Amino acid sequence: MSLGSDWPTVDPGRFRHQITLLEQVAGSDASGAKVDYKADDIPVTAWADFEYLRGTDIIKAGQDISQVYVKVTMWFRPEFTANKRIQTSDGAQFVIQAVENVRRMNIYAVLMCLGIGPNN
Repeated sequence: MSLGSDWPTVDPGRFRHQITLLEQVAGSDASGAKVDYKADDIPVTAWADFEYLRGTDIIKAGQDISQVYVKVTMWFRPEFTANKRIQTSDGAQFVIQAVENVRRMNIYAVLMCLGIGPNN
């Protein structure tokens, strides 16, 4: 029996990068409230494929800032939602802007992310 072309396919051999989901942690310092992002006590990790789509340089408040847009493909995990952050094994962080649950079949997901910081 053939599953046909409607079945979503992905090459798991491309999932070469381990990512960790970061959770928002509220705190405070001398300047007032602050928000940090850290992995949970039992970190949520996944293997993923990174595809850099584009990068831009922006001057904000007198600082030259680079923005990197990345498409991250991984096995579907409901914990990975928009406005959360992921971190790669080398410490680069990305904000998840949108999550596509491909064909709503809970097989694999495509995360559209924005890089934070240098992201070399």
